[in-house]
Parts: sequence; C-alpha cells; structure tokens
Amino acid sequence: SALVVSAPLFALEVPQVPHLVVSGYAEQKAEPDMLTLNVSVTALEKQGIKAKQQVDGKVAAFFGQLEGLGIKRSDVEAGNLVIFPEYQYPQNKKPELVGYRAQRQLAVKLYQLDKLSELMDTALKAGLESVSQIEYGLKSPQTIKEQARVGAVEDAKIKAESLAKAFGMKLGKVYSVEYRNNTPMPVYSRALKEAVMAAPAADMMENSYQQQQISITDNVEAVFLLE
Repeated sequence: SALVVSAPLFALEVPQVPHLVVSGYAEQKAEPDMLTLNVSVTALEKQGIKAKQQVDGKVAAFFGQLEGLGIKRSDVEAGNLVIFPEYQYPQNKKPELVGYRAQRQLAVKLYQLDKLSELMDTALKAGLESVSQIEYGLKSPQTIKEQARVGAVEDAKIKAESLAKAFGMKLGKVYSVEYRNNTPMPVYSRALKEAVMAAPAADMMENSYQQQQISITDNVEAVFLLE
C-alpha cells in the first residue's frame, strides 16, 4: 500500500509501490530597488483640441525636467491620449456639456528611491495633477525567484527524509515532480484615487509610501519512492 502525505495540489503521477507525496514551500524576501510612479495628466477645455494641447504641454514640460533626476526617456511609458466629453447633470434638467477632457497616463520608473519626493515635486511643477499608484519592485527579480524555487525543492527533500525516517522506512529516489508556479511578481502599491497633490503634501506622501520588503514564494510537489 502507498503512504501518501500531504495531498498534492496537482494530479501527480504516482507508482503502485510504497511512496510518499510531499509539498515543498519557500519564501524569499528582498528590499525593493526600484519603483514605478503612475501619474494622470488631464485638462478640461471647451474645445477638444485645446484640451489636447494643454495635456501635450504638460507632458513635454515633465519630460524636460526628468533628465535632471537621472531618468531616461526610455524609463517612461506614455499611454494613448484620450479625449471625451464631460457633462454636468442639473436636477430635472437635461445634461449640459461642460467641455472636453483630455487625459493621458504616464508610468515613470525610478531607480533611485531617495529621489521620490523630487520626482513628485517635478510632476507638480509640470502641472500633473494626480498620482494613481506607486509600485515598488525589483530590477532583477529572476535571482530571488530562483532562490525561492531552490528553497522549495530543498524543503520538499527535508520533509520527505523526515517523514520516511519517522515511519521507519528509507527514502528512495524521486519518482515524479509537479511544478506550475505562475505567481506574478508582487509589488507593493497603494492607490491615491484622483488625489490632487499640493506641494507641501509631497513630503507627506513620501513618508506614507515607505518601501516594504517584497516577498516571493514558490512551491513544488514531489513523489518519492520508499524502500
């Protein structure tokens, strides 16, 4: 009969001889070494073309200031410009057209985390009104992912050896392994829904976005033969 320990998450191939099934788990933590600042650039005008021109001007002014912070143009992802009508809805009256709003999203990668306050001040001076999200991450996440993967395998081996010994049996070779970890790279983020920034608030925001450790987890299922 088979000794089955810790039911697998997936349909592992198991032999018709004594065996055990274990799940290995590991977690690795690292300090973030980059962040992405997501900002929204908007303008409301009676004419759509004027709203577009305002947004274009703000974006150009912002780009012109980034070099001084050591941020390359390639570190900024600019979304498509969107223009849409904006209405107000008086009670018991037909909707009234206020104007046309132009909007564009920018994602700025920052590799010097101590310059976050300067980056936000620069955005303010360029007329960018709101921050939608700040995300902390890793420039090279593959190393820590590999460490977590190896740790999960070692954890499975240790568990298997301990269990086999406890049951008075000898641990044999690995019969099969199942690995399907598709966990996305986690980032620390906090949303500021349409938060209008004032210059004194930039330092407060930096303090409220203290970087936190990033945690990477991994797991593996393995079947070991028993002797």
